[in-house]
Parts: sequence; structure tokens; C-alpha cells
Amino acid sequence: MKKLVLLFLMCLILFPISLIAQATFWEETFTSAPTGWSLDSNWSFTNGALRLSWSPTITNYDLSAISPVLSLPDNVGELIVTQFIDSYSPVNEIMTIGVIVDGTSHELWQYELIGGNWGSSGGEDVILSLSEFAGEDVQLQFRSYGASTYNFDYWYIYNAMITVLYDNDLDAVEVLGPPNAELNQPDLWQVVVRNIGVLEQNSFTVKLYQEGGLELGSIDVLETIQPLETITCNFFCTPEILGEIEIYGEVILAGDEFEDNNITPDFSVTIFPEGERQYLLWDNDNNSHYTDPNSGGTKNCEDGLEEALSANGIDYQLVTQLPKVLRNYDVVFVCLGLYCVG
Repeated sequence: MKKLVLLFLMCLILFPISLIAQATFWEETFTSAPTGWSLDSNWSFTNGALRLSWSPTITNYDLSAISPVLSLPDNVGELIVTQFIDSYSPVNEIMTIGVIVDGTSHELWQYELIGGNWGSSGGEDVILSLSEFAGEDVQLQFRSYGASTYNFDYWYIYNAMITVLYDNDLDAVEVLGPPNAELNQPDLWQVVVRNIGVLEQNSFTVKLYQEGGLELGSIDVLETIQPLETITCNFFCTPEILGEIEIYGEVILAGDEFEDNNITPDFSVTIFPEGERQYLLWDNDNNSHYTDPNSGGTKNCEDGLEEALSANGIDYQLVTQLPKVLRNYDVVFVCLGLYCVG
């Protein structure tokens, strides 16, 4: 049995939200230690980053981290590196980013550490063209050399991504809508689609699905969407069965040259009984805590609110990230904490 029944479909054209019509060809997030990399001394995969450390101290050093071989397509775009360089007492130390082709290094970017820190903690992007190496087999090279590693603290590389340029490429970005909905009451969920190709598009289909591939609605879009533009397609649906479901969107374009971005991430929805009041508790206290005056124990700031709601028989949802759509909640509690932690 369908858990949602399609009632009405509509699309809205929105403004562009990106400046570059490119898709991701390859990406390394360093969330876990990747394989195939060659790391010289002082380089490591640490806490979700590729890191060059000052310790142990090496004088007159030349240290590199080199990726596995990557076969670049003919339509390769850019290398985007998210990084932060933490200086200390620089003399002549240099950081570089480049590629190795047939054993020869080609430098794409250089930074002299005497200029101080580069970027900010958490990372900023440096964007480098790879068009010169289209169709080549390359290795990325992150290299530092100079008088002493003691003269810097760390070089953090949080993400490395290679983009490609496609003439025809639509991206199913996300599903937007309430994370909770009332049984037997119509509601709205939206599928966001972005044109990240070079050419305009004026004929494609957007669909909404429930987990398991159950189609909930389909829209044939005949309006023109320019490169860099975004559309939002509206699906009005009525929940029929209580419980937790996952929904997702898909965009279908004849001749789409990159189909890996045609389906959105899953979006979780809780269907609640008719007339039931909805309470949300947002834990936004940066992990601050307090000492319970009665027990002397340590408690999280949201614990008191949870205890009060539970004592009154009130069902609630506890989240650490505020949902984008709040319209189906009757009350939203925001726990901001007692002080700034860290």
C-alpha cells in the first residue's frame, strides 16, 4: 500500500545559486585514511585531514604527499583544494600544489610561508585549472620544502576535488519539506534540481519516490532552465500510514552526461496520528553542561527539558540540527546552554 498519495504537482523557477557549471569527477574527503597514497615523513592522515606536521623537526627538508594515479577526462575542469596552513616562525619555507605526469612535476600553486597563515581554521578553497592536463594520467602532489619543519605548525588539507565540464548535466540536489507530517492531511515536499551543465535545458522529468522505488509523483518540465539556474518542483502528497519513511527525488534528462548526481539523498519523514501535537527540542548548546544541585552529577543542558517533557507525558523529537521546515511543529524548544564551550 502506498504511504503517500499524490495530489498535485507544480514547478517554480528560482535564481542561480552557483557560479561554476561543473560536476564532481573525483573527490577525496580524508574522512578515513585513503589507500594508494605515498606519504613522506611528517605527512599523515589525521582527524579527517591530510596533515603535514612540524614534528619531528627536519632541517633542509623536502616532503611530499602524492595521490594514486588519476586518469583525467578530456573535459576536466578544476582542482579545488580545501586547506589551512598554520605558520610559526618562517624563514624560507614554501608549500606547493601540483601534478606529476610521466614522472615530471608540474607546479600549479605556491605559497611562501613568510606571508603568515594561509586561510582559516577549518579550511578555505584554492581553485586551480587542470585543463592543460586533459586526458592525461596524473598524480596530485602536495609538497613543502625549506630550512626547517620547526618553522611551521601544520598544513591541513581537508578536501581535494576534481571537477569536469559537461554540456548536459542536471543535478538532483535535495528534498525539502517537513520532517514530520500528519496522517491523512495533504502536505508539500519539494525536489530541488540544478543545471550544472554548459547548455540550457527545457525538457526533462522530475520524480518523487518513497523508499523501495515506489513512485509518488512525476513532473514533466518544459520550461527553460539556464546553466547555473535552479528549479524547485512541488509535490503535494497525503500520508496514509503511520511511521517512519524515506523519500527521495530523481531528475531524468535524455542525454545526461553524468548520471551519478541524478538522485537526491534520502529524506526522513515521520507520519504522526491525526490531531497529535508536535514538539521539537533543538539541542544547540555546544555541548555545555551543568552540575545538578541535587545529585552533584554532571548533566547536559537539554536533560532538564527532556525530563520535564517526559514527566508530563509529552512525546518530542530531539535534534542537534534544526530542520529547514518547521511548519508542522506546534512548539519548538531551543536549548542554548550556559556558556561557550571551546
